[in-house]
Amino acid sequence: MGYARAVLAARQAVRSVFADLDPGTPILVACSGGSDSLALALAVSAEARTAAVIPYALTVDHGILPGSDERAANLVNMLAEHMPARSIRIDPSGTEGPEGSARTGRYRVIADEARAIGGPALVLLGHTMDDQAETVLMGLGRGSGPRSIAGMTPRGSVPGAPDVPVARPFLRLTRTALQDALRGWETPWWDDPSNRVDGPWRTADGQPLRRVAVRERALPALSEALGIDVREPLARTASLIQDDLDYLDGVAGAALADARGENGLRLDALRPLHRAIRTRVLRAWLLEEGARPGELSGWHLAAVDRLIDGETGRGVDIPGLRATRTRDCLVRVVE
Repeated sequence: MGYARAVLAARQAVRSVFADLDPGTPILVACSGGSDSLALALAVSAEARTAAVIPYALTVDHGILPGSDERAANLVNMLAEHMPARSIRIDPSGTEGPEGSARTGRYRVIADEARAIGGPALVLLGHTMDDQAETVLMGLGRGSGPRSIAGMTPRGSVPGAPDVPVARPFLRLTRTALQDALRGWETPWWDDPSNRVDGPWRTADGQPLRRVAVRERALPALSEALGIDVREPLARTASLIQDDLDYLDGVAGAALADARGENGLRLDALRPLHRAIRTRVLRAWLLEEGARPGELSGWHLAAVDRLIDGETGRGVDIPGLRATRTRDCLVRVVE
């Protein structure tokens, strides 16, 4: 893709999101300075006036790499030529490991900023076809079922903040295309060393971060083995599965409403359900009760499903809670 075509593709992707918005809608671009999010910020700047939306930009400084504060300040100065911009520094320490804790902290401040500037503002994220392919492959590796393989949705909400809407305009564009767009805009980007297998962040056992390893090792190896670039087929698979999930989730939502009892989920309403619907009902209920979304696996759902025909008083520990069964209901154990 030539530079001019890449610029046009980035702008058209953003334009398609703006087409459904009312004039005056506030937009928050989450920008790290990397190629994907920087191309997003420039595309938003190019399209905002015609769409009559109000753009803002936010960069999150994790404070881990040397000079991160200076990089954040320089990025804000550059973004300020296009839209109001600021940076927020977070403490990425936590119990989820370096990658998970940074992600949780980053989305928390993005959601807070969106609420502060709008009712709340629509958050735009620069996830690409590459990111989608990585997400699908990681979901396959975890064996967590079609929901993991469905990857990221073009529209949804900020993780951990269901009240804050989010859009991902670039899921059909590759990272290479966005880098070509930035070359067309004559704008340099920052390559985060944390996104390399030899980067400074490691897992608890000293291995490269999982997503980075999938990006630099697994995807190239799979493409070579199959003789094709697997990014587009994996992303297309995610889109097809999302259509199926939308329908099944609608059916499960009605089943969940019917199964609700005074103390929990009624066993007599759960037993007749097809397992594909029943496990969706259980997942939705567990998340409502406080299960942690990123840690709730297919194994947990299968274990809770077995409680339905198990012995009264038996329970299953779920990340974030414990589920057990009484004579006629599944209930959350209150500690």
